[in-house]
Amino acid sequence: MISSNNKNDNENKIKSHIKPLPDGSYEIYKNEMKSFYYVLAAFLFALMSIYFLKSGYRVVGYILLTGFAGAALIALKMVLFKKTVITINDKFIVIAPLVGASEQILWDDITGFNEIREKRNHYIAVMVNNPENVLETQTNKLVYKFMQHNIKLYGTPYIIQTDTLSAHRREILDLFNKFQEEYLEKGVL
Repeated sequence: MISSNNKNDNENKIKSHIKPLPDGSYEIYKNEMKSFYYVLAAFLFALMSIYFLKSGYRVVGYILLTGFAGAALIALKMVLFKKTVITINDKFIVIAPLVGASEQILWDDITGFNEIREKRNHYIAVMVNNPENVLETQTNKLVYKFMQHNIKLYGTPYIIQTDTLSAHRREILDLFNKFQEEYLEKGVL
């Protein structure tokens, strides 16, 4: 009985990070603490590149400084802006990526979800009908390249990194699947 209570407590802690809204939709936020660690790591590597510059390894230093300073700025943006990463309701999912505008995916276009694990990173792939059509509508060149890469690797333009979110990836997948099942049931009726 004790283990059952601990399991329920853990589930409630995980679910408490997914915020239900009065209209029946849900919001999932980024985890500021994890994002802060990314900022800290990027700044430490940028400092390391300055050390290389002062040590006489200028080419290495400039390459590292450019890469890690850019990563530090992106990570800082993660901490300061875009609190809501995912919004889920009975009509669509809205994903607010780090780069580019928010993407709205209609349930009619979603075919399913896949959990992806690469080394220590976890992702959720939102599988859609005709991913190439989504690519054609993209006007931002950087986002276009990311989506093109995602389609080649995973078969979908929409990949959500779950490691920086406030909710656990399994809870997010459960919520996605619940909404998709409800949508499909409404379509059958």
